[in-house]
Amino acid sequence: MAGWIKQFERQSRTLVVITTLLIVIGVGVVDYVTGWELSFSVFYLFALGLAAWFVGTRFAIFISVLSVAVSLAGDLATGGRYSSRLVPWWNASIVLTFYFVVVGLLAKLRAVYAELEARVQQRTAALTDEMAERERIERELLEISEREQRRIGHDLHDSLGQHLTGVALAGQVLEEKLATRGLPEAADANKVVELVEEGIALTRKLAKGLHPIEIEADGLMQALEELVAISSDLFKVRCRFECDSPVLIRDTAISGHLYRIAQEAISNAVKHGKARNIDVQLEALDDGIAMRVKDDGIGLPDSLPKTAGIGLRIMAHRASIIGATFQARRGDSGGTTVSVLLHKPNSTKGPRE
Repeated sequence: MAGWIKQFERQSRTLVVITTLLIVIGVGVVDYVTGWELSFSVFYLFALGLAAWFVGTRFAIFISVLSVAVSLAGDLATGGRYSSRLVPWWNASIVLTFYFVVVGLLAKLRAVYAELEARVQQRTAALTDEMAERERIERELLEISEREQRRIGHDLHDSLGQHLTGVALAGQVLEEKLATRGLPEAADANKVVELVEEGIALTRKLAKGLHPIEIEADGLMQALEELVAISSDLFKVRCRFECDSPVLIRDTAISGHLYRIAQEAISNAVKHGKARNIDVQLEALDDGIAMRVKDDGIGLPDSLPKTAGIGLRIMAHRASIIGATFQARRGDSGGTTVSVLLHKPNSTKGPRE
């Protein structure tokens, strides 16, 4: 019903007026042909309804009068016989009154319908604004998170890294002094220096993980290469990066989100999927860029719960921010495959710059 009304509302008022008049004429012709004994007054209501709903109350009143006049003229023209001359006029006035009541009811119903439509549009606009505001806040939160991660990465690299380097140098000096005196504690000092150097290496890896993407167009490829190397050492799994042809992305925001998706997918594969082998694939397509993270873990269940894990939701949200398509599914031979397809990005396919 609502669709029929919408379709008619899209038509011009002139077309509705012409349709209404044609219905009155058509019903009048049938009323005349069938003679005065059969009444077709109810069929004029079709024209009356169109006039009242889609044109206006005044035009509906005109159609009411016209319908009664056409019906009455047809009955009199076909030789209608009444006991009194007042009978056809009385009948016409009763029908006209009924038509006026219908017009009034339709006008009230039309007003209520218009008010409901306005409320629905207001609610829809408010909901759209709320969703847009929520997406804006989510983007800002992610941007704040990325900014804080970059700041912490810089602090780890510049402050803590340099401090540990100073400690390592002091330890080396101490080791040399102890060795010069021939004291056995020199070996212990050397062990301390080795531990500090391991701490320096770990700090650099953490700093790189927090701020991985360089400004260059090939920054994502370099960051993913380092990510799989760090993941292999950190999680003790076999992690490989595959990229047959260079994929250049000049938008660091896009590169950052793709990197975080890969990082989260690797973490999920190890922690939840118990994977031992993980492949990160980056590919330049004719219409965009594809990134896949495959593992040989236990895989996703056949049907995901209504409330999926927060990791999947974050990855899907990051993909939506950059306008990419996200999919996480169970592999044909087990494991999980996380796919991100970015259509028409600001990227080129060619040799590294």
